[in-house]
Amino acid sequence: MKYCKFCLLPDTKPQLVFDKNGICSACINNKLKQNVDWESKRKDFLKLLEKYKNKDDSNYDCIIPVSGGRDSTYQTYAMKETFGMNPLAVAFHPLDQTDIGRKNLDNLKKLNVDCIEFSTKPDTYLKLAKFGLTELGDFQWPEHMGIYTVPVQIAVKYKIPLIVWGENPQLEYGMPTNMDENTILDRTWNEKNGGYFLDKIKPADMTKYGFDKRDLLPYIYPSDEEIREVGVTGIFLGTYIKWEIFKQLELVKGLGFVENEIPIEGTYQKFENLDVYFTVFHDYFKFLKYGFGRATDHASIEIRYERITRDQGIDLVKNNEGKIPKKYLNKFLKYADITINEFHNICDSFTNKEIFVTNSDGSINKDSENNPILKQKIGE
Repeated sequence: MKYCKFCLLPDTKPQLVFDKNGICSACINNKLKQNVDWESKRKDFLKLLEKYKNKDDSNYDCIIPVSGGRDSTYQTYAMKETFGMNPLAVAFHPLDQTDIGRKNLDNLKKLNVDCIEFSTKPDTYLKLAKFGLTELGDFQWPEHMGIYTVPVQIAVKYKIPLIVWGENPQLEYGMPTNMDENTILDRTWNEKNGGYFLDKIKPADMTKYGFDKRDLLPYIYPSDEEIREVGVTGIFLGTYIKWEIFKQLELVKGLGFVENEIPIEGTYQKFENLDVYFTVFHDYFKFLKYGFGRATDHASIEIRYERITRDQGIDLVKNNEGKIPKKYLNKFLKYADITINEFHNICDSFTNKEIFVTNSDGSINKDSENNPILKQKIGE
């Protein structure tokens, strides 16, 4: 593994690129953001909103995909209060929503917005989650699909062409991005970046795995013809305003957003991944596949914001990352309908032997808590 010389992201991260000085594209993007004419970007955004704003108040001005998390609370506040839009919030309801996730979504509605919460068939959701776990290493697969398909479906059915997403993940987390071009979230972007594995397995093709097509409707992206008819366009708010997560966090806390009382497993932060129980397992499988998890993401962001040093980040990652989540493990096993031994076998099947220590027989060398051991030290 090759680590960024500035932050802690490794070259195993998909879409990450390093320059000749060993600096990753996430850090390069962050530097570029400092030199952007954000006032000009804001003016472009106001022109865009004027184009899509419903002129006779007969419909909503835009759709905001929400979960109740920090970002979606900020998106809703910004679009309604800062930019004067009348948004329709759309939430894809996960099967493993936490109490704090429920509370924060209800709090978001107190910004005085209409909200549609879409719940899918529980049996199908769990069946897709089990498939995602065993075949893709992602139990959250149905959620990752639904959050990108359902808002677009609602946009088509309600004939609301503008969908406003939050941060641009490619800009913030690592894909080389042209700051002078506006990133549009369309089918191509979604299949490559958003819907997790949709470039490999599309929901419409899941009938070959024993699914009924009628049960998969929420997970299927609208047709190109439907998109063109309504003119649906997905944009990132982070393309037009400078995305500063810690300032935004303080703002939404003032609006009633609640953090977790203790850090989430797999990291040292308390403000993210609050909505569902099982995202911690998604992050653990990311560690198995790529050698890094959520603590690395958070520490790297803080290093870029100069809130911590790189050495402090390394210590935070060492102390918090790469461990099987224990708090909701029994609940996870019950939902996934697997035994603990089956869980370990699935973990082994997705563990990247190129970056983890193996025994002479090719098996994975593990510590006393059944976690694989990286071949090299973090950050070196």
